[in-house]
Amino acid sequence: MVLALGVFAMTVGLIRGEAAGDLQILAATGGTSTLRRAVTATTAGALAALGVTLGGAAAFIVLGAGYLDDIGTLARLPVLHLLLIVIGTPSAAALGGWLLAGREPPVMSRQPIG
Repeated sequence: MVLALGVFAMTVGLIRGEAAGDLQILAATGGTSTLRRAVTATTAGALAALGVTLGGAAAFIVLGAGYLDDIGTLARLPVLHLLLIVIGTPSAAALGGWLLAGREPPVMSRQPIG
């Protein structure tokens, strides 16, 4: 889960870098730090939820293919651990996005003409 959160942090950082101009416009038009935090937290949480869902589905497909001869082996699901991953990872990503975002953007600059 820590590795996944690290990957999510890098991805959200890249997304924020690409959207820096949009965040500057948001700040210039009166968007509060709470709004900027909410945008980042929502992005991080949604990205983490998508990653957990796709990763979990892929894992179960691969396990199902691997144990095709004895599918009964997969009857006992670790429900508590799965719930912890499915709920905990997006929640931790959203919380991290909320806590680490919201600072004032750097000085407004002009886009280069060219």
